[in-house]
Amino acid sequence: MYQVNIAINLYSALICIILLFSMWLNGSTKEKSDRFFMGMCLFNIGMILGDIPAWAFEGFSQPWYPAALKIGSVIFWGSSGPLLLSLTGYILEYLPVWVNPRKLVWRVACSLCAVHVLCSILSYWNGMYFTIGEGNIYQRGNWYWMSQLISFIFFVLDTVLIAICRKEIRKRDALIISSYVFLAAVALFIQILNFGIALINTGTAISILIIYINIQSQRELRMELQEKKLAEAQISITLSQIQPHFLYNTLTTIRQLCELDPMDAKEAIRDFSHFLRANMDSLTNRAPIPFEQELTHVMHYLNLEKRRFMERLCVEYEITVLDFSIPPLTLQPIAENAVRHGILRREKGGTLKIRTEETHTSYVITVSDDGVGFSFLPDNSGRSHVGISNVRKRLLSLCGGTLEFFSTPGKGTTVIMTIPKKGKTDEISHC
Repeated sequence: MYQVNIAINLYSALICIILLFSMWLNGSTKEKSDRFFMGMCLFNIGMILGDIPAWAFEGFSQPWYPAALKIGSVIFWGSSGPLLLSLTGYILEYLPVWVNPRKLVWRVACSLCAVHVLCSILSYWNGMYFTIGEGNIYQRGNWYWMSQLISFIFFVLDTVLIAICRKEIRKRDALIISSYVFLAAVALFIQILNFGIALINTGTAISILIIYINIQSQRELRMELQEKKLAEAQISITLSQIQPHFLYNTLTTIRQLCELDPMDAKEAIRDFSHFLRANMDSLTNRAPIPFEQELTHVMHYLNLEKRRFMERLCVEYEITVLDFSIPPLTLQPIAENAVRHGILRREKGGTLKIRTEETHTSYVITVSDDGVGFSFLPDNSGRSHVGISNVRKRLLSLCGGTLEFFSTPGKGTTVIMTIPKKGKTDEISHC
């Protein structure tokens, strides 16, 4: 039976090694969910390598066998906690869990993992989880129940997360993720009742393989499709900024300035050329750019509009922080939307305010106006304005940021963009 258990363990380890190698070759290490998945593979290999000495050395009387069996047991138990933590992290990354519950679950999971790893190490000396008896025989310790309780809590956390978010993901994906929790829990329960069967490592390896085949590979295809859609949205947003009527009106304004104020006309031409250049550059540049660069682009646009509408358009800047990055053409479409569909819809015009501030975890950009406001969020169907939802998607995908829209008819509109700092996006980093 020992030889069978060793063979099963080695086969399970081989599966995880192949998956690790495959993900490494495909460069699947950028997304945090990919790293958690690789952690699942790696720590399952650790459990397997720690489990093999129990079948290879148990019952033999060589002087160094007890130490090898103890060390292997510590590795086995010490790897099981991080394995469960990696699974919880993978689920948190894959499911659309809200910010506060995500933080709470992650902290609880990290605490459970830390306690489990510490107890695993201490078991080498105090026998909490296991002891090595006479004849080099592995035995469960008096605190063995606590290791199983921690595993059970992990499974409950994961199950609750899946149940809460089941309506937000495809049923197929929910069933596949649930199968991991179910198979691992069943394997653990059987191994508790029937010591001597190497089942938990094999069940885990099979579950990891199922997830890889059915979720990871499909996820990569969806990400490629999303990248294509983002590129199309980028071009659409860029082209919407240079509509013929805007070009015509700007050139008309510059022509009038040439007669009335040639120096101001020269400045207008400069703003116009910089504005067009920034729009053209964004067609090929999708990487985040310094916020100061995007702000300068907005200023060129607003300078042009102020020359045209004079006292009807006032602009105020409260810029307290500049040292961060933002996807190109993110702030400018929001400012244009405020001018064209908020302020200029009022006969007397109004004021546009652009403010930045820094918090512990993020940079916040606020664009507000005292225009006509909306009773609903503008859609993307026409070319009369820039699609806010497109900007929101690009912020989320390219920078991990968010966009909130608040508007009151007759009182104005406020748009708040939040750009997470590196390493602060609920433990996710992009920009």
